[in-house]
Amino acid sequence: MSHSPQTTFVCCVESGWLEQQTIRMIESLRRWGGCFSDAPVYAVTPRFGPPLARSTHAAFERLDVNPLRFQANNRYAWKSFLNKHYAIAAVEEICGTTFVGWLDSDLLIVGEPSDLQLTDEEDFVACAPDKNIGVSSSHDPSYPYWAVACETLGMNIEEFPWVITHREQARIRMYWNSGVFVYRRSTGFAKPHLNMTLQLMDAHLASKHAGVFFTQHTLGMAVLNMGLRWRALPHSHNYGLGSKTYDLWNDPSKIQAAKILHYHDAMWPNFWETLLESLAPQHPLVVDWLRDLGPISNQSPIQWRLMSKALQTLRKQKSTDYQNLCRVV
Repeated sequence: MSHSPQTTFVCCVESGWLEQQTIRMIESLRRWGGCFSDAPVYAVTPRFGPPLARSTHAAFERLDVNPLRFQANNRYAWKSFLNKHYAIAAVEEICGTTFVGWLDSDLLIVGEPSDLQLTDEEDFVACAPDKNIGVSSSHDPSYPYWAVACETLGMNIEEFPWVITHREQARIRMYWNSGVFVYRRSTGFAKPHLNMTLQLMDAHLASKHAGVFFTQHTLGMAVLNMGLRWRALPHSHNYGLGSKTYDLWNDPSKIQAAKILHYHDAMWPNFWETLLESLAPQHPLVVDWLRDLGPISNQSPIQWRLMSKALQTLRKQKSTDYQNLCRVV
């Protein structure tokens, strides 16, 4: 398949362990991304924090990454998940490609993810790997929150189309994992997505079962509200791994088919060898590369670690203050 820079990928990076994750994700894209291996990539830091390491900037230069740093006018800057929304909105305005794609930093591209390419009849693609807080009926524990959240946005949960999750084969109302998605830039998706998320944040709603620490449900809400033409990605394009769900994901046939691994906490030292052993039979070249790198660690200088710790404490307090004002449904 020929290389074509029609898609710009966006990710976030901040000082600390996220630097290593981001570099590994981008390098895996360059190595095994196939038609996407030469795609433009922006690594965005949209809030205040310590500077990135010199080694990170050197890696970005080697990997042809565009670093972008700014402080978004974000009243909820304590909520890290909103970094994604502001990063995409910023890049959408400056990139020149037909499509914009988001990639979480805790991903590894281990084969050409060809299904990320949109046809002329498609505006958006994402994956529903598992149910998580999705709703399958009005009796679902998460249904009350979804109903109120949709009402806040002038929507009706009963009008959401159905999607089928890969892990459980559950039929749920449209709900995507936001770790990987691609959309047509001309739709201007980023701003409505951001604004809908902020509108829900302003409403001070909390789920009895999921709390207030998630935002990815607005991804499907924005797609539906904008009338975008969507397609569900196969499980191979967002295959979740994790130390706590080892028995659920350690399926050799699915690991073999995977193009994008969403490894969550599986690359930390306590699970490192298990991860490599699980991947080695199906992806030996990837494992050879990873073994030379070692597990994820925080290698930022002590002064920046202390600064990050102070910011983390402050943001946690602001998060608690916000949560105390929320209406739980």
